[in-house]
Amino acid sequence: MSAEHEDEGARARRWSRTNLLIMQAAARLGAKAEPLSQARTDFFLRLRGEGRSVIISKTRSPFLTQVAQTLSNNKKVSRELLAAIGLPVPPDLLLDEGDDPRGAAAQGFLRRFGAVVVKPNWGNRGVGVTPGIREMEGLARAISRAQAIDRDEEALLEPHLEGTNVRLTVIGGRCVAAAEIVRPLLRGDGVTSAAAAIAALNEDPRRGSWAAPALVAMDVIEAEEAMAAHLEALGLDLEEPLPAGASIEITSEEAEVIDRSDAIDRAWFEVAEAACARLGVDVGGVDLRGPLASFVRAPRGGAEAWREAAILEVNALPALHYHALPTVGAPRPVFEAFVAYCLSLPGAPGPCAAIGAADDQRAVNSG
Repeated sequence: MSAEHEDEGARARRWSRTNLLIMQAAARLGAKAEPLSQARTDFFLRLRGEGRSVIISKTRSPFLTQVAQTLSNNKKVSRELLAAIGLPVPPDLLLDEGDDPRGAAAQGFLRRFGAVVVKPNWGNRGVGVTPGIREMEGLARAISRAQAIDRDEEALLEPHLEGTNVRLTVIGGRCVAAAEIVRPLLRGDGVTSAAAAIAALNEDPRRGSWAAPALVAMDVIEAEEAMAAHLEALGLDLEEPLPAGASIEITSEEAEVIDRSDAIDRAWFEVAEAACARLGVDVGGVDLRGPLASFVRAPRGGAEAWREAAILEVNALPALHYHALPTVGAPRPVFEAFVAYCLSLPGAPGPCAAIGAADDQRAVNSG
């Protein structure tokens, strides 16, 4: 049975939220989104329209290069390239498997900033991230955890920035939407376990899963997958009561997704566009962190600008559903913009997946 003849129930069971939203957007534009293979796969669709046919992979465009995707996935290298053109990125420290997680470098970084975040250098979606670390033993455990997950056994340390998470989405070189991503917090009372607290969060009807797919904003939180190792890095256990006063952020999930497209200062949109152009990411999600008040005014320049608000990373596989299915605020037509860009429909921007950093003239001294 072809995708266009499936009923809505069958289609929902076959396709992920992202691909369902792509199919719906294509239909609204008079285009088609079709399976690429008879085998069930959620990674590829063929788009047809205006005499063109292209293959996409979820929210990756047909123009994205492997080099650009790999570059954006390496946080350390991509941040260096962004900092070189004056974009606000936090200082960081890269430790590989040969570095002592309790060594002088890690100790010095913790003393300098007081609270740090540890994450795999490669990766996305908050997997393996441990925020708000303030003591050395927890830092060493978090470094080991991140290195175990990382494809190159590298951990990246950065200062813990207070504030909220902002996602700016760029399609075809244009920033088209903004959202505030509020992460769930597990608050300890000395009685309730993390597992029980997560079970309570999962009662939210706005969460969907592969077992019960739906066009909703958020996913069911898999306690073991999302938090067991995170808690272990903090010296805690998933099934034990969280200490009274503890506040632990689930970095890979959402509690609310709030549309901020009309509130964020347009100069931040330009920052997102510049970041994506620098890395050759034509359809990207730029993650920033800082107080919301910092984003409703233009960014401040200078070497210390990151202290107010900073770019954390650029995602080459952005979660466009944040903007199409916000829990608060108006949905934005990001999937229509994505389909139009991929098919080069009238009015859409042209392909723009060249890596801007490739034009740099200065050589890097590797020491």
